[in-house]
Amino acid sequence: MRCIIQLEREGMLFGSPFSFCFFSTLHGKSSIKAHSGPMNLRLRMHLPLVVPKKKPSADNKRPQVGIRVADQQRKWHEGSAIILDDSYVHEVWNDTDEPRVLFLLDLWHPDIINEEKEKITNMFDFARGKGWIGKKSS
Repeated sequence: MRCIIQLEREGMLFGSPFSFCFFSTLHGKSSIKAHSGPMNLRLRMHLPLVVPKKKPSADNKRPQVGIRVADQQRKWHEGSAIILDDSYVHEVWNDTDEPRVLFLLDLWHPDIINEEKEKITNMFDFARGKGWIGKKSS
């Protein structure tokens, strides 16, 4: 697997209750129904680490392990990231018998300028200080 990703700190989405970094395992014969993220301040990177190797049948209309974002479908390729605006409706599936594993990482949407990032971060810090949202994790 070849994977080189260089991200500047400004691209990382820290300090927001909407920023996450986690592994996602989707077991065989399962799916995550269509859903959308809470806002479009972020982009979510999906980096496939383990993708079942089963070949699709000729009559299969969609990849056996894949993602749909709005009206676009993609199949997973180990080490090839897909970055999406998760405020669009999206769903994932794994029609094989093996697990699929991704690493997910949230990034600032590139249309959010530095001044906006600072104000958004300050807003969440203020809400955290008032006890309206949870404590910032370190």
